[in-house]
Amino acid sequence: MPQHEPAVFADLLTWPVRRWLIALGVAVAVFVGLVLTAGLVSVAGPAVWWTVPVTAVGSGLIGLIVSSYLGTPIGADATMCDTRWPILGLIALYLTTEAHSLEPVFSGLARPALAAAAVALLVWALHERLGSENKAMREAASGTADGEVCTTCRPIFTRPTP
Repeated sequence: MPQHEPAVFADLLTWPVRRWLIALGVAVAVFVGLVLTAGLVSVAGPAVWWTVPVTAVGSGLIGLIVSSYLGTPIGADATMCDTRWPILGLIALYLTTEAHSLEPVFSGLARPALAAAAVALLVWALHERLGSENKAMREAASGTADGEVCTTCRPIFTRPTP
């Protein structure tokens, strides 16, 4: 019988308060940054109806991803490779927001489609990050390691050697 991997999003329930506060702070900062730089709040006119909710959801996901990089259990350190997809998701989220001061890069149906793809990419990036953390914690608890080593990625935060 196949063994099912535990739901990685359930691990969010076990996060300490510090991680949640970091996630909230980053989400608010990203949301405010996107709103101000993209011109969602403008006297020129209202934003397209879906841009504010998509920006809020995307900002929340980015906050969770950034928070997952901090306070990781031993063996679950984030690497530089973990930052690729969240950065691309943030860029896509920015490009799909309503910009009154510039001609939009994408128009028509491409904007909501790219916005949906950006949110899906951020959900996938969070799932992968939490999955690698969950796997590292299971391996540390059981004392087994499958030997997977990334030779091209460096840890974002190095731990002091004992």
